[in-house]
Amino acid sequence: MVEIATNPGVETLKFAVGITGAIIALLLVIVAYFLRKQITVSESLTSAVNGLTLAVGVIQTQQNERDPRTERRLNSHSRQLQLHNGQIIRLSEKAKLKYDDQNEKEEEDEE
Repeated sequence: MVEIATNPGVETLKFAVGITGAIIALLLVIVAYFLRKQITVSESLTSAVNGLTLAVGVIQTQQNERDPRTERRLNSHSRQLQLHNGQIIRLSEKAKLKYDDQNEKEEEDEE
């Protein structure tokens, strides 16, 4: 059987401390790498958020500065488009019904 010394020698302790120190140093390097990477990502996100905030501010300013006449025209055009859309739907339904009626008559004539 292998016997384990209960009181290791000085050389064994120095070796254990050296290995422990190397492992701790390696772990610190890994932590530093990920921290640096996180800082880089945070800086790029901050830059992107600042750019978007500026863009939103510009859009809001442009929206607030829009002329009321333009707003009225846009609303008028929107109403006209809705009206025309309804008319187109009704016309297409009438055309479909008429087409269906013609097809039924042709089928009756063929029989």
